[in-house]
Amino acid sequence: MKPAAPAEWDELIDTWDEIRQGYYLGDAPEAVLDCARNLEASVRAGSPDTALWTLGLVLIGPYVIYARPDAAAEARVLKAMGAVEQALGGTTCAHDEHPCDDMPLDDELDNLRDVLEMLAHVDPRPDAESEDLFEHRISREIWTCPRNLAGFARAFADA
Repeated sequence: MKPAAPAEWDELIDTWDEIRQGYYLGDAPEAVLDCARNLEASVRAGSPDTALWTLGLVLIGPYVIYARPDAAAEARVLKAMGAVEQALGGTTCAHDEHPCDDMPLDDELDNLRDVLEMLAHVDPRPDAESEDLFEHRISREIWTCPRNLAGFARAFADA
């Protein structure tokens, strides 16, 4: 599934959350691989959806690494995260800090769902801030910053 509208992203984010929580009834490994494939395609295309796919994979990627270990799926997930780091890691920005600087623990990933939902819905005010996530106010701009995405990908791969 490649979402085009916010409602489609909401459905996908629900699926991702079900996978992370362990109660998804569908083919979870395939859903994780689909996210990894879409992330790689998004990175190649320079798509603005790269933030959603990257953070989505941060949310569900551990499923094929820890919950249902699958060496081939794990390799694909790590390859996708490597593509993010390689493509975006050298980008410069003016931000003093990013959410990736304080990579969340698993129990804090619940907040990542809120971030995904915020990113899936275009706010008419470009500087609108998300709710109080990860203990401080962080704008959409900072969540989608290439350095932030590369930092999450790097932290994920190193975990």
